Amino acid sequence: MEKNKRGLKRIIKRIKEEFKASREIAKKLTFRKAFATFIGKLDIQIMVHNGRKEYKWIKKQLLHKHQIMNEFFDKIFNGFIPNIEQKNEDKNLNISNNIWICWWQGTKDMPEIVKTCIHSIKKNSGKHNVIIITEENYKNYVQFPDWVEEKFKNGIISKTHLSDILRIELLSRYGGIWLDSTFYCTGNLEKYFTLPVWSIKRPDYRHTSVACGEFANYSFGCNYETRYVFSIIKEYLYEYWKLYDYMIDYLFLDYIIVYAINHNEIVKQKFEEIKPNNPECDELLKIINKEYNEEVFRNLIKETDLFKLSWKCTTNKDINRKQTFYGKLIEREK
Repeated sequence: MEKNKRGLKRIIKRIKEEFKASREIAKKLTFRKAFATFIGKLDIQIMVHNGRKEYKWIKKQLLHKHQIMNEFFDKIFNGFIPNIEQKNEDKNLNISNNIWICWWQGTKDMPEIVKTCIHSIKKNSGKHNVIIITEENYKNYVQFPDWVEEKFKNGIISKTHLSDILRIELLSRYGGIWLDSTFYCTGNLEKYFTLPVWSIKRPDYRHTSVACGEFANYSFGCNYETRYVFSIIKEYLYEYWKLYDYMIDYLFLDYIIVYAINHNEIVKQKFEEIKPNNPECDELLKIINKEYNEEVFRNLIKETDLFKLSWKCTTNKDINRKQTFYGKLIEREK
């Protein structure tokens, strides 16, 4: 009962935020453009319920939404110049070049799928430490501005929002690799540490996000010398939260990153240098509850070693007394 109440409160909060967002976009641009962004958000919900199939008319409307939202961010960041002065003392902490994962609740009550994913990452981390960030220890690694902590304390910035800030803050301070906690890893991660800037890249892969496959905000990386790229992004992210107490769009972080790419030549250059990688990233989740097939799995991992899963979906270890892909993953990581 309590869970249902919390769920209803979240839905009501999101509806209120959507109305506020539409009103703000209309104020900065036009009512017609605000309505077009609202239609784009409905299109995303249609995709979610039809197995994420992207029809041509949906793609067209999503690209129109992105164009309008880019105009919106042009308005709110107009005249803002990011401060990219770098501090080098963090290098002495000897925690650069690590793999960063966040699970706010701590490791004690992790869902089985999260434990399995983190184990797979540790197994393939090579010489790099895997650091789990929690609500109890995050202040050991980052120091958010007081106003961010205050907004977090008051529920304005949620844990999801803070996770967005956290990943950018960590990379701007130390470099390394950020992976969401539900990545299942099948190959050595060392190669991603050799790149100045890295993210999973599948050009023109779905248009739900303005990234359109050019990057994925659940997977980022940079070396210590190029962490200034994420310092620039961080400045825009903080500027947004100074201006607003709600998300203008669920994928607003991607809009901010695209803004940084479009308005900073050094950011643009580093993101353009990322080569396409992990083309089958989303495919394992689609078959997670189907009967395990070794040949299918081998084909999946030929060019992909990072698979985005989810702790929110129902998972089964077997179906009709046959082991599923999920059951096999659990068995592999025991």
